[in-house]
Formats: sequence, C-alpha cells, structure tokens
Amino acid sequence: MPQSGETRSTVQTLLTSRTSSVRSVLVDHVNCVLTNQYRQELGLSDNPSDQAAPAVTGRMTNDQVSVLVNGVDVPGAEVDTDPFLYGIGAEPAGGGVVTAVLPRNEPKLIRVQFTPRS
Repeated sequence: MPQSGETRSTVQTLLTSRTSSVRSVLVDHVNCVLTNQYRQELGLSDNPSDQAAPAVTGRMTNDQVSVLVNGVDVPGAEVDTDPFLYGIGAEPAGGGVVTAVLPRNEPKLIRVQFTPRS
C-alpha cells in the first residue's frame, strides 16, 4: 500500500475568515489543482493565464462525511464527482480549514486524516 509520501497529492491548510466555509475552500483547492495539473485534460493551453471556468462547484460537494482531524471524527466535505480528483476537507476545532486533493487513480485504501506537524 502506498504511503502518503508516495502519492501525488496536495494538502492545504488555511486560516480563514469566519465566512470561509469548508465547502468553498475545498472547491477552490480542487479547482486550483485541476487548472494547474490537468491543463491538457481540461483542454487548456500551456499558457498559465489561459484559465477555464471552474470545473467543480459547491453543488458538487457532499457535506455528509466525517474526517479524522487530530484523532477525532469531525464533520467535513468531499468532492467525489470529478473524473480526475478526489478532495476532502474539514474545519479543525482550533479554527481554519484543512483540505487534501488526491488523484482519482490512487488506491481506494487510502484514508485521509489530518494531524498537526511536530
């Protein structure tokens, strides 16, 4: 089974304002990875200024998931509708938002969980 260091993924931790929801941060993160790593698949040119309309919207999130954060299951959100990526995120008890975006072709055996850096 691959270890987290062997998977091609991105993790984003943000200290956000109270108006930033897990859903909106997760959607932004998934769209950022899509635009930067899946340009050819999206039909974009190699020119970074060539931006596509967001491929993922808030309506594509599932808010009925739990995410392991610091050893505790907390309510979260996931994007499980994109053909290239899977995204998941949550709001830790101390505030902010954490998200992870993984390629869809990664094994289904990976369980995403968030812990603070030592």
